[in-house]
Amino acid sequence: MEETFSIADTSKLTGFTPRQLRSHEERGFISLPIRITCGEIRYRRYTPEQITEIKAFKGFLEEGYTLAMASTKALEKSKKEDK
Repeated sequence: MEETFSIADTSKLTGFTPRQLRSHEERGFISLPIRITCGEIRYRRYTPEQITEIKAFKGFLEEGYTLAMASTKALEKSKKEDK
């Protein structure tokens, strides 16, 4: 099974706060994480590929791109790396 990361770990690895990650997810700027349900609690789990995508997204934001454009460029970069 592939290693996944909690929202806290993802926050530390990417430089986004958990609140920012949730917001970007809800607004469609980053890929949806895996959702695991344990009783009534639902956890977010991010794959290494998603971590890479989120880091690219942050990098494009730091370069001055808009949220939408940074998201598009990060997804394009992610698809190129998958090939």
